[in-house]
Amino acid sequence: MSPRAKADRLLAVGTEAGGGRTVKASVTAPAEGGRANEALLQLLARAWGVPRRELSIVAGLASRRKTVRIAGDPRRLFDELTGKITNLPNS
Repeated sequence: MSPRAKADRLLAVGTEAGGGRTVKASVTAPAEGGRANEALLQLLARAWGVPRRELSIVAGLASRRKTVRIAGDPRRLFDELTGKITNLPNS
């Protein structure tokens, strides 16, 4: 995640060395006081059609690299989010 960007948006999908996938995002909020983290969660909620209360950062609170947990049925979430994530450009 990149704080203090020009716009709140999901930028691309990347691939990690181990084969894992990442979603790159930018938010306009500064990283101070957790504002960028909250802006990221609100962005993801809007983009993915998930209630904000179902999202939480479980790792990387003070880092640009974060792990976000989405509460709910894993099978349903996988089906709903796969298309939204794969429609992002690859980085």
